[in-house]
Amino acid sequence: MVLFANEENGFDGAVAYGQAFAQVPHQLVAESDFGGGRIYRLSSRVQAGALPLVAQMAEVLKPLGVEPGDNQGNPGPDAAFLMRRHRWPSLALSQDGTRYFDVHHTERDTIDQVDPADLQQNVAAWAATAWLAAQSPLSFSPVPLSR
Repeated sequence: MVLFANEENGFDGAVAYGQAFAQVPHQLVAESDFGGGRIYRLSSRVQAGALPLVAQMAEVLKPLGVEPGDNQGNPGPDAAFLMRRHRWPSLALSQDGTRYFDVHHTERDTIDQVDPADLQQNVAAWAATAWLAAQSPLSFSPVPLSR
């Protein structure tokens, strides 16, 4: 797990991380960067051989209301930067951002503005996804080049 800073001002954290760990194999990169809303879709950007594993993840997430997406997922600004630059595999958990920009970067941008049930579902989806990726018997890498 990596936490980045300064995405809005040049991806400094992602750039530094990518430089420091460019030669280290990565199972996945992913990012939660759209508030604490409900997760509704799981998408990926992984090698074809890993797609059955992504489908298994989608089945596990289905009871949480998460639908399967495609293999053209965009994992968020920092993770997408790393995915493209280093061809690292990625997953995207798309979340409902209907109310996100009502408080984004304001003094009201606090955890109490998030619906507790949505946040619980969001955390459960991320926890299950991270655990399943860590337990995977094969690598999700390399990322196919964009068409």
